[in-house]
Amino acid sequence: MTSPVRVGVIGLGAIGQSLLKAFTAEPDVQVTAVCDVNASLAESTARPLAASAWTDHRRMLDAAGLDLVYVAVPPRHHHAIALDVIATGRHILCEKPLALTLSEAQDIERAAQAAGVVHALNLPLHADPGIETFRHLVEDGSLGIMRRAELTLVFPQWPRAWQHNPWIGGREQGGPIREVGPHLLHVILTTLGPVKRVWAHAEYPADDPLACETAALGTLELANGTLVVVSCLTNVPRPEQVSLTVYGSGGTAGLVNWAVPVAALGQASLDTVPVEGVRVPAGTRLVRALVSRVRGAPGDLVDFTMGVRIQAVLESWERSSALGTWVDVAQA
Repeated sequence: MTSPVRVGVIGLGAIGQSLLKAFTAEPDVQVTAVCDVNASLAESTARPLAASAWTDHRRMLDAAGLDLVYVAVPPRHHHAIALDVIATGRHILCEKPLALTLSEAQDIERAAQAAGVVHALNLPLHADPGIETFRHLVEDGSLGIMRRAELTLVFPQWPRAWQHNPWIGGREQGGPIREVGPHLLHVILTTLGPVKRVWAHAEYPADDPLACETAALGTLELANGTLVVVSCLTNVPRPEQVSLTVYGSGGTAGLVNWAVPVAALGQASLDTVPVEGVRVPAGTRLVRALVSRVRGAPGDLVDFTMGVRIQAVLESWERSSALGTWVDVAQA
């Protein structure tokens, strides 16, 4: 009988707890240890799992038998903790964005490559059937010549009601571009192509220099010259909107509500497109791919190389917003 993959989780906030459920639901996984700076949270999470509870991730890494470690802490801690995990030879899953800066993300990717461990980023839209259907719509030629794309992010409140924590509304680590952007940047990079340069403008609260952006507007220039217009707006009396639209010379395709594909030929109205394949919950899909890769078999994951590419776009976005000019994107 094949032994279960032994998993440790570092960081037990809303996102960490969400994926923890997917780990515990998978028969081929045993959650062996959990870690959080909040001791009572670590203990209450560990107890029903018969796992060990820790407040110091280094002590957990030294003492617990683990094959894979999930790093679900705030972004400013990714660099140090990910390098600690990789140094022990454990396979690693990290939350997005991969790090706080591009240089940190590159450090993590180089360490993971050198150690020969499985490395993956948690991007739930990856391999979603709706996203795959959208990709086929863009790539099958029916849209004609790609003219422009638009990414729209609207949130009635930020932070979102389920995601209140000390950092998500801060300028250093949080904000909708840094928090939500990686999901759609991954779709853009894998469907439309590399981003060559970025122009961005962000609006911040005048009375709080530590708060994240309340709105942003920008343009991504792709390597093929196509422009992707990005509009982000928070704290407005509108429903949440996360959509990506691609305009071609012969038709239009897009995503609404994150991952619902829509399309139209000519001047017809956009209609929902039937999704190709069966939808499996994102957490289940990710955990099964991780188990397969840890065991040496194929598994469809977003690796740290893509994490570095996403980080490069985010860093250029932030620099452009600060400088008020176009900024080239470092190519991984």
